[in-house]
Amino acid sequence: MAVRFLKPYEVMDICLKRIMKSKIKKILPQKILGRFIIIFFLPLICIQILAIFLFYDRHWEKITTRFANIASNQVNLIVGDFLKTSLIDDQLSNFLNIKTRLVSPEFFLKKKEKSSFMFTNIKNTFKTRIKYEHKLFFEKEKIFIILILDEKFLEITFPKKYLISETPIILLLWIIFSSMILSLISFLFMRIQVRAISRLAKFSEDFRLGIDSKNFKPEGALEVRQAGNAFLRMKKSINNQIKHRTQLLAGISHDLGTIITRIKLQIELSSNVKDIEEIKEDVQAMQNILTEYLDFSENINNSEKLKNIKMYNFISKIINSTKKSFVSNKIHFYCEKNLEIKSQYNNLYRVVSNIINNACKFSKETQIDVTKENKILKICVEDNGPGISKKIKNKIFRPFFKKDISRNLNLGGSGLGLSIAKDIAVKLGGRIVVEDSKKLGGARFVIFLPIR
Repeated sequence: MAVRFLKPYEVMDICLKRIMKSKIKKILPQKILGRFIIIFFLPLICIQILAIFLFYDRHWEKITTRFANIASNQVNLIVGDFLKTSLIDDQLSNFLNIKTRLVSPEFFLKKKEKSSFMFTNIKNTFKTRIKYEHKLFFEKEKIFIILILDEKFLEITFPKKYLISETPIILLLWIIFSSMILSLISFLFMRIQVRAISRLAKFSEDFRLGIDSKNFKPEGALEVRQAGNAFLRMKKSINNQIKHRTQLLAGISHDLGTIITRIKLQIELSSNVKDIEEIKEDVQAMQNILTEYLDFSENINNSEKLKNIKMYNFISKIINSTKKSFVSNKIHFYCEKNLEIKSQYNNLYRVVSNIINNACKFSKETQIDVTKENKILKICVEDNGPGISKKIKNKIFRPFFKKDISRNLNLGGSGLGLSIAKDIAVKLGGRIVVEDSKKLGGARFVIFLPIR
């Protein structure tokens, strides 16, 4: 059996896939900009923290300890001379560039030590190397040490630069601030790249909803432009297919409509009244089917603009129109009067009217509820008809489907009504779901639409 060793990039790819499948995926941001920020900034921050830690541990502490050792040696030298002579040697102090003086006990007691991580190393070094009781005081430009020597209080003053070097601090601050400025510039460039991807995603969503965005132009990195150009080619191909389908069905409907018109004319000239009425009914059924074929070929008006629709008035208009054909039906309707949605009026009218007419056709009682949940509008249409069997719930939205023992959903039609309604709902950014009605016992159609 042949053994193949994985290449380094293949090993990394497998590790990354396993990481993404783990719980870490739940923590990661959903948007690409957030992921770009983590990919770019997380290693940068880790490197900065590591560099600062190593710099402080290896360089800062060593320099500070070395300076503190030198200063403690000078203190021991001055203290040794003072204990021998009981006098302050000004010449020695001036030579070491150190000021010394005796202070009162009250002055010693009033002074309070300040704690800071920058001075911890100096304090520890002095405590180790200076055997006499003492206190350290740090001011802006000077460092004081007061020693208790035979009930006398000797104050020794060092310039701050003797013990603390400001160059490392300036270097660290320069590294941090320069990294922040460069990171901000990188973030702005990342936003430009992400904006190109976001525009492509919005253009794709607009195309799905039937909104024609003519001002889209591929931009950004080479790969993003390639994806944009590929989508434009795909859009053109899909539009050509739809155009050819529309032209084909429209041509067939027109040609058959011409033949039916001739048949109607011949019927009018016929003398047998009984046969004429039967033929007229068949011809009218054919005419209805051809009309539905034509509607299917032009199932949505993509050029229609969005407008604000008051749902109470909108549904009420559809109900009044439906009652003209189904006078005996009881229709119950509930909707908030101030509920609005921004959508294509005519296309939405076709969807809702088709579902309501379908419910009234197979029942005597219909319930319509319009509600809002978060940013989704729900239109529920329930009836007390025979319902829909489980076997065909997934089939009823297929074009030309109309076989059902319990309920012929497109009785007297071509089987395209629900298919057209579903296509339009999807292009409006929504969907249609069919369920069993718990209230009335029949079918329950739910139209979900986004509230823009």
